[in-house]
Amino acid sequence: MYNDMIEITVNALLDKKAYDIKALDITKLTSICDGFVIASASNKSQLDALVDGVETAMYKNEYALIGREGRSEGGWVLLDYGDIVVHLFSDEMREFYNIDGSWRDADTIVVKGA
Repeated sequence: MYNDMIEITVNALLDKKAYDIKALDITKLTSICDGFVIASASNKSQLDALVDGVETAMYKNEYALIGREGRSEGGWVLLDYGDIVVHLFSDEMREFYNIDGSWRDADTIVVKGA
């Protein structure tokens, strides 16, 4: 199930021109969720568009948003869908939080079309 969620999320991000998109399988590393999707936006407006795009796509596919943290003004937004967590960043905040480095032992998920 979570692979469908990852694919929907990545495609929504691609539609909104996100970049440096990574999908990670973290099932072997933690029990908090099964996967992460990480992406960057070039500015606050694009970050807002990424959030809206993911939320709309997931809602249309009947996946409920469990929680949302952060704000585009702060350069970071987290969308929790239970099985997956979506991390959306400005370049500066992505470097600061270093989610990519913190989860470097995770397996990369390849998404069709990405």
